[in-house]
Amino acid sequence: MKLRTLIHSGVAILIGATVGIVNIPSVLDSGKIAQVAVAAEPYPQADENGDYYIVNGQGSGMPYEWEVVDPDPNGLNCRELDRSARNINDIYNFPIRTALPTGERISSPRINLDDRGLPWLWVGSSATRYPCFVRANSRFVRPIRPLPKPF
Repeated sequence: MKLRTLIHSGVAILIGATVGIVNIPSVLDSGKIAQVAVAAEPYPQADENGDYYIVNGQGSGMPYEWEVVDPDPNGLNCRELDRSARNINDIYNFPIRTALPTGERISSPRINLDDRGLPWLWVGSSATRYPCFVRANSRFVRPIRPLPKPF
């Protein structure tokens, strides 16, 4: 059996044994060949509340560059990881380390959920020992581009 691969509209299709000339569009439209799903990289997408969650990802890892869009003249609060906190997932109660100005670009290796299920960006790299967190919401940040792995 001779196998052939056809790239059609960005989707790889594997075709089995061929005899003579095959009209590929008619074969595809016949429903006899299933298209192979192309694995997509994880990306952030906002829900109806503006909260960013990971699409096409498993877990919380998704290295991305973000831009601060919070119009507050005092900047966007970045909350420092409080290792002494009773509840490590109540990020909204962590102390404020710094405020990030509108227009600043930040790198984040992941999105963490707080104990209410709301998303927060881990600001820094995956090797950052003491990260700070900002709300992953369209009122405060917007995704710019994926970052190379590992980040």
